[in-house]
Amino acid sequence: MSPLFASAQDSLNYGDLIKINCDSIPACLETIFKAAVSVAFPVAVVFIFWSGFLFISAGGNPEKLKTARDTLLWAIIGLTIVIGAWALAVAFQASLKDL
Repeated sequence: MSPLFASAQDSLNYGDLIKINCDSIPACLETIFKAAVSVAFPVAVVFIFWSGFLFISAGGNPEKLKTARDTLLWAIIGLTIVIGAWALAVAFQASLKDL
């Protein structure tokens, strides 16, 4: 996980993404991946916290507990997909730069 936070230190220029001010396909893909991770990761974490709130507020109600479990499950699945996509992008970054 530390590479994810290390990559968050370099600034992401959202203006480049909106303008599509890229000089190559790999540069555009890298900008899009950075933007997607910088948006999706915090959203997934918020949903994990939200599911914790749902667990606390369920009060033993089976329907509310099922909703909380489903929210947690899908938040973890989403977070796994985001981290997996980011890991694949980093793994194939050298291959994309050869394009």
